[in-house]
Amino acid sequence: MRQARAKLSVEQRTRIRSALHVDRARITNVQFAPRVGTRIPRNVRLLAVPATVFAIFPYYREYRYVVVDDMICIVDPNTYEIVDIFDEVPYAPGLRPEVAQLSLTDHERAIVLDSITPDFPEARLRLRLALGAEVPVDIELYEFPPIVLDNVPTLRSYRFVVTQDQVVFVDPNDRSIALVLDR
Repeated sequence: MRQARAKLSVEQRTRIRSALHVDRARITNVQFAPRVGTRIPRNVRLLAVPATVFAIFPYYREYRYVVVDDMICIVDPNTYEIVDIFDEVPYAPGLRPEVAQLSLTDHERAIVLDSITPDFPEARLRLRLALGAEVPVDIELYEFPPIVLDNVPTLRSYRFVVTQDQVVFVDPNDRSIALVLDR
């Protein structure tokens, strides 16, 4: 979803921003950090994403939104987890949108995907695979094979799990999802 959002033109972003009722959705005095993966309190009133947004960006169809600190937080209405951040204002100097904690070149991605056999055990994750979401502690995380670590040393501090034909890269310190690759 975030990769697709990054491909939106300035005009498309402006149209989405103007379609969302920022003033009606704004909340103040929040007790949570507005970032991907955070679960917000159930008493927060979520607004439906207008249909005009779906024509531009269909990924938001199942979600609701709320505005916190000038950031439009896209929220899963079932779990109340923030699944994406769409900033209300253009990025000022020094401010950046949230980006993946981990990025790999196409060659590095190929090395990782080639190292995982087709019959590798799949975990049954019951969560939306969003960057920053936490993988439950009962899910076993695997270390990357030495051949991968020799070629992609940045992966030494990450683990992975395979689920739903995807490879999920996880930071083992907080079990947050850092990257998701389709197999």
